[in-house]
Amino acid sequence: MTDASTATQPATAGIEQMRWYHTIELPDGRTTPGEYDLRPVMPRLPMPASLEGKRCIDVGSRDGFYAFEMERRGASEVVSIDIDDPGKIAMPAAAAGDREMVAEELAIGNRAFELARDALGSEVKREMVSVYELDPATHGSFDFAMLGSLLIHLRDPVGALTALRGVTTGDLLVNDAVGVNLSLFRRRAVAEMYMVSAPFWWMCNPAGLRRMVQAAGFRVLDTGRPYLIPHGRGPLPHKPRIRGPVTSLHRRLVQRRGGLHAWVLATAA
Repeated sequence: MTDASTATQPATAGIEQMRWYHTIELPDGRTTPGEYDLRPVMPRLPMPASLEGKRCIDVGSRDGFYAFEMERRGASEVVSIDIDDPGKIAMPAAAAGDREMVAEELAIGNRAFELARDALGSEVKREMVSVYELDPATHGSFDFAMLGSLLIHLRDPVGALTALRGVTTGDLLVNDAVGVNLSLFRRRAVAEMYMVSAPFWWMCNPAGLRRMVQAAGFRVLDTGRPYLIPHGRGPLPHKPRIRGPVTSLHRRLVQRRGGLHAWVLATAA
């Protein structure tokens, strides 16, 4: 015979042993050991306090923090999209060399999402689809779209935003990483090219982020100033280095405190 405590174990078993990208509060009082903790910065993001009656999408959802937050704010339906096929990732050649490692990384994120959804009793729908494949004929339309920390990993960020524009009838909130050097000292739209061994193609400044959103056909409503998403209590896969060239010291110091991000709020209307 199974008692109540045993019956709840499958939903939460393994949470502390998993590697998490997001810090997510669970009903039993625990929090997932995420690499980053979005909770203290949510008040500064212009996500509507109420999403009641709205159909929402979280693009590149990973563990699902934004998706669960939109559900908590009353969304009538939330679709969380990510991928499970390494072949759908276009990474710089050196970073994409280990296909097994990429597949494992995707599996970790998808497994973490499932654990969190079970623990939360959530009804968020998970769909394995690339952002480039979004099609209103297949996926319908969304009243609110969220895209977080994804564009830096995409070879064609404007193409991805254009596909998202095709299924968005309301507002879009982009919250993505921005370059420290570019954001502190430059106001024009600029980007720093990586394209070598890191799993990034480029990293722009807030003005560059804004320009990409505009190029995809959205009308920008507002752009936030750069801010830090603090590290969570989970271990980072690659610990930021403190040693290195003096010219990049301030960037490394910032990275040890968290990830520098900026947001853009836009509308398809």
